Amino acid sequence: MGGRPSSPLDKQQQQHLRETGSHYVAQVGLELLSSSDPPISTSQNAGITGQVDTLMRNFLPCYRGQLAASILRQISRELGPQEPARSQLLRSKKLPQVREHRGPLTQLRGHPPRWQPIFCVLRGDGRLEWFSHKEEYENGGHPLGSTALTGYTLLTSQREYLRLLDALCPDSLAAAPTLGVTTTNVSSIAKCLLGVSVAPGDHTQEEPDSLLEVPVSFPLFLQHPFRRHLCFSAATREAQHAWRLALQGGIRLRGTVLQRSQAPAARAFLDAVRLYRQHQGHFGDDDVTLGSDAEVLTAVLMREQLPALRAQTLPGLRGSGRARAWAWTEVCPASGPGTGGGIRALGFPSHDCRLNSLLVSLTPIPAPCLGSVPHSCPAWGPLDRSGQLLDAVHAAVLAGASAGLRAFQPEKDELLASLEKAIRPDMDQLLRQRARVAGRLRTDIRGPLESCLRREVDPQLPRVVQTLLRTVEASLEAVRTLLAQGMDRLSRRLRQSSSGTRLRREVYSFGEMPWDLALMQTCYREAERSHGRLGQLAAPFGFLGMQSLVFGAQDLAQQLIADAVATFLQLADQCLTMALNCDQAAQRLERVRGRVLKKFESDSGLAQRRFIQGWGLCIFLPFVLSQLEPSCKKELPEFEGDVLAMGSQALTTEGIYEDVIRGCLLQRIDRELKKTLGANDVSCTLDGCLEVPWEQEGADEETEAEREGRTCSRQPGSGAQIQPLCPPPSQGTFRS
Repeated sequence: MGGRPSSPLDKQQQQHLRETGSHYVAQVGLELLSSSDPPISTSQNAGITGQVDTLMRNFLPCYRGQLAASILRQISRELGPQEPARSQLLRSKKLPQVREHRGPLTQLRGHPPRWQPIFCVLRGDGRLEWFSHKEEYENGGHPLGSTALTGYTLLTSQREYLRLLDALCPDSLAAAPTLGVTTTNVSSIAKCLLGVSVAPGDHTQEEPDSLLEVPVSFPLFLQHPFRRHLCFSAATREAQHAWRLALQGGIRLRGTVLQRSQAPAARAFLDAVRLYRQHQGHFGDDDVTLGSDAEVLTAVLMREQLPALRAQTLPGLRGSGRARAWAWTEVCPASGPGTGGGIRALGFPSHDCRLNSLLVSLTPIPAPCLGSVPHSCPAWGPLDRSGQLLDAVHAAVLAGASAGLRAFQPEKDELLASLEKAIRPDMDQLLRQRARVAGRLRTDIRGPLESCLRREVDPQLPRVVQTLLRTVEASLEAVRTLLAQGMDRLSRRLRQSSSGTRLRREVYSFGEMPWDLALMQTCYREAERSHGRLGQLAAPFGFLGMQSLVFGAQDLAQQLIADAVATFLQLADQCLTMALNCDQAAQRLERVRGRVLKKFESDSGLAQRRFIQGWGLCIFLPFVLSQLEPSCKKELPEFEGDVLAMGSQALTTEGIYEDVIRGCLLQRIDRELKKTLGANDVSCTLDGCLEVPWEQEGADEETEAEREGRTCSRQPGSGAQIQPLCPPPSQGTFRS
């Protein structure tokens, strides 16, 4: 039991994740859909295929346009003036990775559901698997079930989880007793979870006090908006803590795979999702963009369909609010072949339910557990040919979205190559033409834009900027403290240790700090402290992406400490020689420590400003666009002729219009930042970059740390021997 780092991805795997997203998750859906006996027919799959095809047909034009705009921005940054403030730290060559973890848990599963022992494994790709026992895992057996952690929320309080169930299905929703959905299983679940006796059909025994009892001492609840909830329990508080750290790390790193990438295709995809949703009338950021490209498109479609699905389904589930919540996420089964169960048992009329086209393909569906590929029996017991509604819909949409993106991949590769060749030679002319159109647009919309900003944005901007600053500042201050403590430990070890082996072990521990979940938890917690306050400030502007924001701050903390550790190890390795005794070597390390902290302060300040600029735009830009939609958007056709005359798909009227508004917002955010920080070097960027890239490609410019390392002064070799009491670090000891 415990954690260990997963093996690093090779270059091909890294490229696949950056450029195309992790399509392998679609195997869940493919196996689910292909395992039916008899197989699902073409007509049964027509409904969901049509929904996904419509999504891809409407989304891909946005994606193509944003790919061109992303290439334009990339070339513009390459050829334009460099920012006055540049990174001082080396880039870490290690990519963030999920820490593998495994150990025994109990899970609420079976038929009827009860707490049963299992052996859980968190894989390095962020996938959670559970086996009937440890030996089955060690012998290479098939898991009972598995799920990718993308989009899940982890709760370790039963009280919080019960509140979530109450919010999911309020008691005010009236049950429809004619729809034939029983609560036998729901009652068993309630009894196991809540420690109360609830007879089927009797929902008067759930007293408030008894509902708040906590029979499970160390629970781990995994909740997902579109998938089955998973309920685990650890044996001890220490085991619960270790699993909490591991699961939270897996959820974050699987969720931010696109946000951490600086590849043009990844940035273009995220912009295209935002643009597509704006065309559908959805303004305001949320957490739908967490995950790979296929997972994001799945969440987009599921979010579009979920309100109607809930409205049709929930009234047909009898029982209390919590019982209906469990039925919504766990049961929703068909009764079996020939019994009139499944979707029709939930009362969806064929003539007026707009979800029929989406859901008809899921009747009948086999019985795997949600988002998983069960190999023996599903987590909730055999359900014959019945299906779990959310399970099946999510898996089928995921498979369809992944297939659509794979089909688009050759066209995307060809498009990126042709765009590079077409845009680069005409770059200066394109930017001049864009500036002319932007100037005219700015003049036309100045009145409504300034009025909106003064009336809606300016009153709240100072508080939002200050809260964002507190969020990232506290997290990075914790990173600085952790970094300084680690460097101090190395210096002390060098002075005290008589063992080169112990010193190398200390150096290894220092190098692993960015990936040590327990050490980094202090930094991550600081990023969460302003969650509630910032959420309240941002909600009136339609921003609901607080999980993404917190993940962004945590990714930034991990990235900066990884860069600082890599810088320290390289400079230390270059400046220490065999000619130094222990005291001299420790003094050298002290000087390296001071330089690294100075560079960290510089990069930390730059990262804070970028973080506030980027997330300030995420909060305010969609809101301002929605406010100006009725008055300003109708003037855009006047500029279409000028934009089309440029002859480049990288420039669109809508894109220039958004850039104008983005620029005005950035000016206000920067002005507020200068007031708050007292700084004069706050600069705007065209795309509101959220973070410094992890990738090494394109990051070959020599940093100050590399220049210093190359010219670091060395004492002339005097032939002095190292005192045997304190052997020096061997060559390469301080290499990361």
